[in-house]
Amino acid sequence: MASDEEPASHQSVVIRALVGALSDSSDAVREAATISLCKDARGSAHVILDCCLTSLRTVKRRGGQVAVHRSSVLNVMARTIRDMERMQLSEDKIKSMVKISFTEMTSCKDLDSSWEHAASSLLVAVCCQMPSLVMEEIFLQLVGGSVPVLALVQALAEFSTIDAVQFVPHMKGVLSRVLPLLGGIKDAQKKTFADAFACWSAGMIVYVEKYPSAPYLGPDMQALLHSAFDLFLGRWLLARDAKVSLATVEALAQMFPLINKIQLKSALPKLVPSILSVYKKDSSNCFPVTHALHMLLEVVLPSGQPMLEFQAVVSILNTILPMASIYSRKERNGEASAILKNFNEVATCFVIIGTAFPEDLFNYLLSQRLNAKEMEASLGVFLILKHLLPRLATSWNGKRSTLLEAVKVSLQEPNLNLRKALAELVAIMSAVGFLQQDNDRIFLEFLVKQSAITDSEVKILHSQQEALEIALGTRNAEIHQNHLRLKVGFVSPSELRVVSDKILYLLASTTPHMEELMWPFLLKVLIPPCFTGAIATLCKCICEIIKRKNGKGEPVSVDYRLQPDVPRPEEVLGRLIVLLQNPHARNHLAASILTALLNMSSLFPTAVQLLWEDEIPKLKAYISDSEDDSWQQETWEEMILHLLSESVDVISSSEWTMSMANALSGHYCLYEGDNQHCAFLHRCLGVVLSKVDNRSFVREKIATMYRQSNVADTANRLGLAMGMGLVAASHLDTVLEKLKDVLEKESRRTITRFLASFFAQRENDVDNIYAALALMYGYAASYAPSTVIEARIDKLVGTNVLSRLLDVKSAAAKQAVITAINLLGQAVIKAGAHGVPFPLKRRDTMLDYVMTLMVSQTSSYVLATQSLLEADSLRTQNLAINACTTLVSVEPKLTSASRDRILEATLRFYTLPAEPAPVVDSVLSDLTNLLCVILRTSGEDGKSRADQVHHLLNSLDQYISSQVDHHRERACMSVLALLREFRTFCTAGCSHLFLSLCLLYKVVSGTPLLPSRDALILGKRVMMYLPRCADVSSLIRKSSAQIIDLLFSIALTLPKLGGSSSMESRQVSFGALSSLEELIAVSKWDSTAELAGTLQQIVGAVSILLTNDEYVSALQYCNTAICDIIPQCGEGATFAVKQLILERGNQLGERDIPTITQSLFKAATSVAEVGRRQKVLETVCSLAQETQSRIVMSELLAAAVREAQVKDSLKQKGSWPIDEAFKAFANHVDLALPFLDYLVSVLDQTPVLKDDTDKNEQSSHAPHIIDYFPIAAVRALTTAFRVGGDPIRKALEQRYATVFCALLLQIGGSHGTTGLDKQASRDIILAFKTFCRFVGDLDMENVVDSSIDELLTEGYWIKAVGKIAHCVALTHPKKVGAICNLLWPVLKRDYVFQRIAAAAALSEYVKTSRGTADVLEQLVGVLSRHIGDESPVVRRLCVEGLVQVPHDDMAQYAPQVLGVIVTLIDDDVESVSYAAVQGLPLVLEITTEETVVPVLLNLCVRLRSLQTRESVHMRAASFGALGTLSAFATGSQLDAFLEQMHSILPRVLLHINDEDSSVRQACKTTFKRIAPLLQAEELKHVARLDCKESDNRLYYDAFLKEITRHLITRFSDRLDTYLSCAIQAFDSPWPRVQANAVSFVAFMLSQLEDQRSSSIYVPQVVTLLMRAVENSPSQIVRARSAWALGVLLEQLKLSSSFSGDVLAGCT
Repeated sequence: MASDEEPASHQSVVIRALVGALSDSSDAVREAATISLCKDARGSAHVILDCCLTSLRTVKRRGGQVAVHRSSVLNVMARTIRDMERMQLSEDKIKSMVKISFTEMTSCKDLDSSWEHAASSLLVAVCCQMPSLVMEEIFLQLVGGSVPVLALVQALAEFSTIDAVQFVPHMKGVLSRVLPLLGGIKDAQKKTFADAFACWSAGMIVYVEKYPSAPYLGPDMQALLHSAFDLFLGRWLLARDAKVSLATVEALAQMFPLINKIQLKSALPKLVPSILSVYKKDSSNCFPVTHALHMLLEVVLPSGQPMLEFQAVVSILNTILPMASIYSRKERNGEASAILKNFNEVATCFVIIGTAFPEDLFNYLLSQRLNAKEMEASLGVFLILKHLLPRLATSWNGKRSTLLEAVKVSLQEPNLNLRKALAELVAIMSAVGFLQQDNDRIFLEFLVKQSAITDSEVKILHSQQEALEIALGTRNAEIHQNHLRLKVGFVSPSELRVVSDKILYLLASTTPHMEELMWPFLLKVLIPPCFTGAIATLCKCICEIIKRKNGKGEPVSVDYRLQPDVPRPEEVLGRLIVLLQNPHARNHLAASILTALLNMSSLFPTAVQLLWEDEIPKLKAYISDSEDDSWQQETWEEMILHLLSESVDVISSSEWTMSMANALSGHYCLYEGDNQHCAFLHRCLGVVLSKVDNRSFVREKIATMYRQSNVADTANRLGLAMGMGLVAASHLDTVLEKLKDVLEKESRRTITRFLASFFAQRENDVDNIYAALALMYGYAASYAPSTVIEARIDKLVGTNVLSRLLDVKSAAAKQAVITAINLLGQAVIKAGAHGVPFPLKRRDTMLDYVMTLMVSQTSSYVLATQSLLEADSLRTQNLAINACTTLVSVEPKLTSASRDRILEATLRFYTLPAEPAPVVDSVLSDLTNLLCVILRTSGEDGKSRADQVHHLLNSLDQYISSQVDHHRERACMSVLALLREFRTFCTAGCSHLFLSLCLLYKVVSGTPLLPSRDALILGKRVMMYLPRCADVSSLIRKSSAQIIDLLFSIALTLPKLGGSSSMESRQVSFGALSSLEELIAVSKWDSTAELAGTLQQIVGAVSILLTNDEYVSALQYCNTAICDIIPQCGEGATFAVKQLILERGNQLGERDIPTITQSLFKAATSVAEVGRRQKVLETVCSLAQETQSRIVMSELLAAAVREAQVKDSLKQKGSWPIDEAFKAFANHVDLALPFLDYLVSVLDQTPVLKDDTDKNEQSSHAPHIIDYFPIAAVRALTTAFRVGGDPIRKALEQRYATVFCALLLQIGGSHGTTGLDKQASRDIILAFKTFCRFVGDLDMENVVDSSIDELLTEGYWIKAVGKIAHCVALTHPKKVGAICNLLWPVLKRDYVFQRIAAAAALSEYVKTSRGTADVLEQLVGVLSRHIGDESPVVRRLCVEGLVQVPHDDMAQYAPQVLGVIVTLIDDDVESVSYAAVQGLPLVLEITTEETVVPVLLNLCVRLRSLQTRESVHMRAASFGALGTLSAFATGSQLDAFLEQMHSILPRVLLHINDEDSSVRQACKTTFKRIAPLLQAEELKHVARLDCKESDNRLYYDAFLKEITRHLITRFSDRLDTYLSCAIQAFDSPWPRVQANAVSFVAFMLSQLEDQRSSSIYVPQVVTLLMRAVENSPSQIVRARSAWALGVLLEQLKLSSSFSGDVLAGCT
């Protein structure tokens, strides 16, 4: 018997420890302990419960941890009991649990805490096991126990919710004991009791639904329920606490179906008012109360037998009706869902009442609407009517007229919420057939009015709402916005508009009986301006109605005799045609109107139907095909006017045309304040009037047109002018008479004009009238017949009518006058095109007018720069330029004085800012056109045009060289346009063949004389535009190339003074020109990668095309081009000059060289940028090579030496930087070799630092004396290396080893020398950097690029030296031997840093010494001899070098290298030891078994000692080396090695889940390597699996579980070794490894079948785990230990020995 109880005692100890862990501060530990306890709940339920009970009795309560511990224990007990089968617990046990629950409930002070809930959960779990017994105990406590009744009630409520079937049979007992207590409970507890009653009642309803035939409501139960009902109704429902009242209402709602109908009816007089009173206590949570009313009404108003009269429910209606209005609000606080739920309950209540009392409810709602004083009441009525009407339509059918009259009264309400509800109600009334009579059209008009809400109204109302919310805050705005609520409400205007649109369309398309009401009523509402916003919707509705009529075969017509108020077709057409002006209005207005017109075409004469069927689809297609950014409004308006004109023409009825004009003239009142539509109405009326023959009628209508216009508005004024112009096409004299009358009337007001200077407003009025008059004159001339305008224009200008219009002040008025002058000029041009040419005699006068309006008031023909920044002023200038262009185009020819005045006033437009881009671009485009027109009209002979083009080009040169990109772009485009215009003249004047004949025979032709080629001054011109071919702007580059091409294209068409060139040279020139043209066509100008090649080809073509004189002239002007203000352009010019010198330098004469050289040197001294100056120096070298190179080279070398001797001479202003001069001459093929030889010799002969320190002394002072001459040599050497020419390469090949070693040792020596000048050291490293770059060592370049200062810091420069040596070995392998011979002696020097530098280089040469046996042998010997160096860095470098012996040679040196590793693997300095461990796998991979076997066990033992080091790198390397070493475990060493592996295996497995990823990976690899040695297929299979990352605990646990199972099966005799090693890891310094050891031991012991071994280790491990749970500082370890205890619980049952000492230790 004792043996059976002993495992149970073991188990209780573990479970007690786990229960103790439930008080841990870590959530993870508590969760792990809970999981462990509950995992074996079924098998060890009694033990767990006993331990929990013991814990609750014995564990001391430690302050704040008491609640955590006890609540966790109680939850474990509850979950354990729930997992047990029914009746598994004895009655005594159940009583004990109930007692514990009662005790904990009594101890807990906070009824809402987790502790109390846990105790309640335990009690509920026990109830589910044996409800009768537990309920008896609860009943005893309810009567007079110590347990808080409130806690018991909460538990009973939870019990009824979880298991209503078992609870309901005991409900009578519960009520009989709880009801007596209700009278004495506190107010704060009433809510809990009310909630409990709600749960109990709901449970009873569930019970009844499941067992309908079971008796459940006997007299006793009814009595108890009635008692509770009376208490709730009489006292609790009226409690002051709103929460109590709401809970009581919810309880009553669940009790209504259970209460006797007679008692319920008798209680109604008191019940209803009491429930309604709860609304006042908490208005924010109305749903429980409304739901209670819903439940009550369902019970008391059953179908056919209502328990209440209608008057009794009026109070309910009065209360819930305002709640319906809340549904329409847009809540911002997330309450929309609650409001919707409450509204649904309200609507349900109304449906129930309406079903019982339909007529009474109808009368009630109407009376509420008529008597409503608040908006909310009216809104609620309409929302409820909308909800009820579809459901009660049959019952309310006789109330149709009454309902309609009541709704009509509200149609004028301003509130948007109410209007939306009305719109929706109208839709419902039409759907049920309530709208039938003619007088019901008022509802349609109401919908149209809502649909016509304009965007401006929407913006105004939104701004008012936002202003109110900002002023008062959102919440206060909702409370205090009574003054705005009448307008805004909670519905936005746009939302109301959309709703109305949809309703109208639905009525027209889906409600057939509405057709009689809507047609032709919809035509009537098209005209009033208040319905303009709804036109698109109305047109869609009209289309739907017409489609239905056509489908039924009914005619689409209107009987105007019976319906005279319906607009005639002319009025409809006039209204819709004007509204087409804005095609992008809301709801696709234009498309809707066009579709409606096409459908209504049967209302118009037959002829127009065919026209519209052809034209209207084109207009609709234009709208749909055009995008917003490409929309052409003027084209669209012209298309509309064309449709109107064609319609009038095809109708061909003067009566109908005059009727149409009357309709249009009568529509001005519809567009008051709408200037855009009013302007278009002017034009439409002008089109119609042009078709009328009655002059008096036309005079009357144009008077109306002028009277109705708003000349103060620009658009309206322009529309009026264009309309007058359209009329003038047929009635010019009539229009001019009207304009003359207006002008004379205004001119007679001299006193008014005088007073206008004192009253700005009146001055603007005069300006507006004059602007309108000017435009009307202009458009009258533009539209008038060409045969009659000459006399009118002469009279207009000659009588100074225009001059009277010049005295305007505003920009808009000036624009109007300029536009009028432009239109007059265009009329002259149009007359010439029509065969009626005549000269504009007063052209210069008109130009003066334009110039007067263009320039400012204070200066003569000088732009007002401030006004240019304004869009209006730019618009004025643009119009003025266009007017000048027009006037220059007409006869007579432009004089030079007029030309200069125009240029002076307009060329400054090239400096306009880039924004506003559209206006500025238009100005510049028109300006270019003006210049071309000036050139085109300058003269008939070639000389005059050549002079003109030179004058224009010279004027543009300042902008061609501007610093601003867009200035240059604009000027280049203008030059390009001018040259194209000039080429057109030259090529049109004479063909190439004819020109050749003229030059050959010197015959003067009768054709216009061409200018000579010399007149073009091509040398200067080409040098002006050649730099632009390298501009930063791709547009400038391309246009400059095109300019050069045009220049030579023109030049080849012109004769040359002094005779013509040979035919062969001309063929070469034409070939070069063709190549240039092809280059321009195929080049990718946007790509900068091809810029150099493109420029080179351009220069090559230019070199061929230039004559000798032009070539010399171009080079003489190169100074300005090279010094261009744009750096890229200057570089391009330098490149071009150099190419020209290289290609044709041998043609230069001796007298030309000095001037060209001076120009180049001047450019070199003037250019500030280093790069550009360097290129200039290269050009100088090229020039020197072609002439006298020795003199130039010697002068530059002497200047370099002199500047190097003076401190800071490189920074002197005006001098050439020495580095640039070095670079220029070192890069030259013929000059670089002697220059670099000299620099190397200076560096070899003279050290940079003169050191007097003895070889064996380390001086503490600064004895170094800087010699600046070798410093200059170092800098020159740096420059020479940077150049990378062949002469430098040859010199470097000769002195490579010496230079390399010197620089390498200087880097190392600088770290061991005091007093070193840092700048000198940086110069040395910089020289090495350029050296490495030159020899192609990119790795070293990357190292040096980071920072020179970093290269001088200890720890980094050693790696840099190694990389340098490595790069040399790769790029110059033949030099390695010589370098090694120079470095070996350095290892014996006293300077440690030099030894380090040498060791670093030699270490790198070891791995690159393949194929050089002699060198490798010496390297291995030297490094092996110096592993005892005093410096650990040298030792580390030696071992790092030795382990990198090439693969092919390692077998020869393996014993020697392994000996070094064995010696240094346990070095006192960890970096040395780590280097040995890290290098061991490299050696082992390529060595033989015979070499390794002697040191195998030695290495294995040493590696074991390194696996517990703190360094993660050391741990990873040691584990990895062990895996590599396993490959040599064969033969006699296998057994000994396996012994080592078995002792290390647990450690490897534990570190597979190490905190560091590198250690994890190393252990995984090692395990995969040693698994095959263990001769277990299972382990090999597990090792081949991809072990997941340890961040996921589940994968690692599965891996451990699998591997321990195989270890137990295959190596049962090694279990002691495994467990001992793992248990030792319990003391590991890494918490994760400790947790891994816990998991390993737990998995191994849980799967152990050997009871003997289990009895030995399980108690020991459990003891350790329990101590870890109690004392470990790591929550990971505590949580894992708690989990492991749960895993070992089953093994404890099998354990047969668990000593008392252990028990004592555990407790």
